[in-house]
Amino acid sequence: MPRNVLTRTLRDAYRGIVYWSVGIILLVAAIVSVYPSIRGNGSLTKLVQSYPGALKAFIGFGGVVDYSSGIGYLGIELFSLTLPLALIVAAVGAGARAIAGEEEQATLDLLLANPVSRWRLVLEKAVALVVLLVLLSLVVFSALAVSTAAAGMKVTLAHLAAASAATGLLALLYGAIAIAVGAASGRRVLAIAVAAAAAAAAYLANALGSLVSALAPLRQASPFYQYSVVDPLRHGLTFAHTTPLAVAAALLIAVAVVAFSRRDLA
Repeated sequence: MPRNVLTRTLRDAYRGIVYWSVGIILLVAAIVSVYPSIRGNGSLTKLVQSYPGALKAFIGFGGVVDYSSGIGYLGIELFSLTLPLALIVAAVGAGARAIAGEEEQATLDLLLANPVSRWRLVLEKAVALVVLLVLLSLVVFSALAVSTAAAGMKVTLAHLAAASAATGLLALLYGAIAIAVGAASGRRVLAIAVAAAAAAAAYLANALGSLVSALAPLRQASPFYQYSVVDPLRHGLTFAHTTPLAVAAALLIAVAVVAFSRRDLA
């Protein structure tokens, strides 16, 4: 077993990364391939814009509901929910396995038998999560770059990169929640449940907050709001909305370090 926890974790995750990459490529290719058949179909956009406000709040990305352009189509079909959901599932699974999964499988003691401190173990597991999401975000970007060019979508590579990076950063936050809960409890299922519930609540707060004025403060606190409000497909990344996601993820990893260092291991 390698002494470097990061190397060992990435080696063990190799197959999962390959499977997730293939799935993302197929998903992106399938959805983008539909666009040429609806390009310039103004009636479809009018139909969608006639939907109830509650439904449009769930499918819009950056507040825009537009099927007539490549950017609008990608926002609705991929970046409003599909790609964030895929990367969040991958991140939460990896985060839950990072500490709690190792503990439940009785492999954590083997890791700690090496000259590795608890805080270093958590940090290297967190870095492994970052590497996983960087790789998957690159897969998203590459798949989009090729498929959108083939479909004739007028989307710049810079904006595709910005949207892919924003999706990966959003997923990192929920992966960090899973690491923190797993480090504090030693229970993988609990880590998955808490992170999944947090993601679902944030998504609902972002969507419903645009419809119910009483929920507006919750909406602005939602990570999904920070992720989508500037519409990175159109405007790129902004420091004001990416920083809160990164800082929150870093704070959660710090919580994981403290909780894991103080807890008696099973």
